[in-house]
Amino acid sequence: MIKTPFYSFNSFRNSTRKVSAFPKYHDGPVNVWKPKLDERVQIPNGVGTVVEISEDMYLVDLENQLANVWERLSSIKRPK
Repeated sequence: MIKTPFYSFNSFRNSTRKVSAFPKYHDGPVNVWKPKLDERVQIPNGVGTVVEISEDMYLVDLENQLANVWERLSSIKRPK
């Protein structure tokens, strides 16, 4: 039998709490907001309207700018 020195520690020990702040499952489907055509949206480049939708990408016509930008749903928000 080999004794470990008293100064060694177990670095693999899990010191996190077992109680989670959020439930692990939902009773029903999660409601995700998805913009529709001609709807105002907020993106990192500014405010604009949705012109075209292609699967998970949205073409946004920016207001007061001469640009159309393709953005993913994760970076699109409702305007303030």
